[in-house]
Amino acid sequence: MQKEISQEIIDYLKVHNRFITSDELSSGLNVSKKTVSRHINSLNNKYPKPIIVSQRGRGYELNYSNYLDFARQNVQHDSSTHLRQENMLTKLLFASPNEVKIYDLVNSLYISESVLWNDERQISKRLKKWNLKLKRKQRSIQIIGNEKDIRNALIELVLHINNSTDIETLRKNTSQSHQKDFNFALSQVEMALRVLNGSLPYPYNINFFAHIYILLTRARKYKSLDKSIASEDNLQQEIKMNPEIFSVCKTIVSNIKKYLGLDDVFFESEAYYLFKYLLTSRFNSFDGIVLDDRDLAEKVTQFFIQEVSQNLNCQFDLSIKDEIKNHVLAMISRLKMNISLPNALLNDIKLEYPQVFQATKSAAIKAGKKFHLPVISDDETGFICLYFAKYYEAENTPNDKVKVYVICTTGIGTSGIISTKIKNSIPEIEIVGLASNFDVEEILKKEPAVDLLISTVPLKSQSKVPAELVSAFFTKKDEQKVRNVVEKIQNARRPV
Repeated sequence: MQKEISQEIIDYLKVHNRFITSDELSSGLNVSKKTVSRHINSLNNKYPKPIIVSQRGRGYELNYSNYLDFARQNVQHDSSTHLRQENMLTKLLFASPNEVKIYDLVNSLYISESVLWNDERQISKRLKKWNLKLKRKQRSIQIIGNEKDIRNALIELVLHINNSTDIETLRKNTSQSHQKDFNFALSQVEMALRVLNGSLPYPYNINFFAHIYILLTRARKYKSLDKSIASEDNLQQEIKMNPEIFSVCKTIVSNIKKYLGLDDVFFESEAYYLFKYLLTSRFNSFDGIVLDDRDLAEKVTQFFIQEVSQNLNCQFDLSIKDEIKNHVLAMISRLKMNISLPNALLNDIKLEYPQVFQATKSAAIKAGKKFHLPVISDDETGFICLYFAKYYEAENTPNDKVKVYVICTTGIGTSGIISTKIKNSIPEIEIVGLASNFDVEEILKKEPAVDLLISTVPLKSQSKVPAELVSAFFTKKDEQKVRNVVEKIQNARRPV
């Protein structure tokens, strides 16, 4: 409960670009003023610098710079109980469908059996998120459920994929002792993209990488993976239509076997799982994927546009159709194959675009019923929402003055969205280009007149051009930070 309220306080302060009184916070969150004060003190005590400041008579305000620094470092401040339960849950998931002896858990976690009983109850509640169950059998415990659900739980728990928008953030969540495995898994992603002559944008790059990394970890310790996937008729048909992709997945499995020194035949079925993840991804350049649902994707896309347009009373540019259709096509395949695509930006999407998200969610619910699709999750809805938000934000584009380059990781619509938000909120800015953080030095050579770099990732460039770190959704706090920098640049231009 404490963690939920604390996050609600942070979210509330992020959205409101001003001091918020304790009365307003209390009313807005439906908790007492004492509860607000207690949780703010608890939050500030967890960080080297306070992330929430207070002023008598004015209330509370989020210190956005401190918050952004600590959030990007992904500092974990969970209690020892929570960490122990995370450890136990991870052990059980890695072992599943095998059982884990009670004796092994008690001794490895240094706890009594009474504490273990309590942990089991808490873990059982958490497992519901992934449709999994905890089962105690005599002197052992096991997690039972669908193999794909077990994998989805693992990539969220081990790599915190639901909080990461780039590979380097995932690396920070990985212990030093596992960096070799991390680099190997990343090399397999890069190999696949070279062979297919394509590139994977966020979130597909992270999703594919995470499954390879988890596969690597499981294969080293456990050899009881579900092999029934190889007999799925519809999957065999997909493989016949996409042999190049399946060949790449078999190569990855072969490389992992060599890396781990494994000769087991059981491991071959992993190629089918990797094939599913890669088949349901969206490539930026590789266009060799063959999917059967193009006509359905066309209809679903048109339905989304009609519904969201009506819900928002907004006429969207015709070019949005082709952008959304490609995403919807991959989404339909994911829904049919029960493949999850975690959305690390979902919370920010809901906060920054509440109207657009609700309009998209309403359309998603209706689309699922109309076209007999599995339930479209909020994660998937959030990604579709981004396309509409991009055009919704772009209705009014004022004149600009200060030349800015926006630097961020490759994302679905995120580059365009942050660019549009900056232009609309700060008329003194002119966006002269968008690029990844790897291209900064080349950009500055080609564009020497750039006045400012606005980046969603920390930059290592030694350039004299100022750089401002912001969140991926350019919140009101980000806007104020950039306004201050723009004002300094303009003041420096003026004659003394």
